[in-house]
Amino acid sequence: MTDLLALAVWLILLALAYPWVRRARHPEVAPLAAFLLFATLFSVAAGTLYFALLWLVQAMGWAPRLASGPWALAFLSLAFAPAFLLARWIIRRPPLDRPPPK
Repeated sequence: MTDLLALAVWLILLALAYPWVRRARHPEVAPLAAFLLFATLFSVAAGTLYFALLWLVQAMGWAPRLASGPWALAFLSLAFAPAFLLARWIIRRPPLDRPPPK
């Protein structure tokens, strides 16, 4: 149940993220670029945290607890909240002022 719930939550968060990213981005970053950066970082970080936490839960023998709704939502919040905060931090910072490569 957790895999299907994780996929559904991930898709809903990405669908709701576009209007939010347009408002939350740094003014010098294009809206589409900010969303693509947010979606990429959020997906990679959330996937990494999800599978690392899932491995840890299975190693400790707590996997049957994830079948209930509250435990599954708590588990997903541990995976998605830090990923969201990381992606939010990245889109809000100003772009680097580097000269183009020659």
